[in-house]
Amino acid sequence: MKQKQLLSRPTLILVMGVAGSGKTNVARSILERVNAVYLDNNFIADAFFPHTRSDAEYLKIRRNLYDALYRITEENLKLGNSVLLDVPHVAQVQDRKWQDFLKDLLARCAARLAVIRCFCSEEELRRRLKQRGAPRDQWKLDHWEEFLTRQPLQVEIPFEHIELNTEAEPGYNLNRALAYLTREG
Repeated sequence: MKQKQLLSRPTLILVMGVAGSGKTNVARSILERVNAVYLDNNFIADAFFPHTRSDAEYLKIRRNLYDALYRITEENLKLGNSVLLDVPHVAQVQDRKWQDFLKDLLARCAARLAVIRCFCSEEELRRRLKQRGAPRDQWKLDHWEEFLTRQPLQVEIPFEHIELNTEAEPGYNLNRALAYLTREG
């Protein structure tokens, strides 16, 4: 097993994209090679809402779940740990307030940001969601057009980032992600 690489300074690695876009596979591949704390919003949400992401009760406390995730992220960055967030962030990245919040968090922690957006075709996305068979994905499949309106496959990302087509060969994507994460600047 190769020794994990330390990044030159604490880095918030934001692996983003819609549900089923391949974020978790990309994140796990990166984590095999880079030393970072792994945080996935599903770990927190599943503790309270394992079967849904559209229920009114979930939507009511969703913001609190994200706030907890960001607090854990901030504390780790302040300790000098890099953090890999495996979270869709499709809606958040379009929100100017959230963009400012993220910039402030990074400044408070003297951390850098590395954004990796994962994507695939709509057909592949639908196939993946059906194949994984997670109860929380059923609403997405039953309300496909509304899901894609809420979580568009392509959104503008106002931060430097790389785009990974997760239908490509995984080794190729991993090499691109590692080159991006380990470059200085």
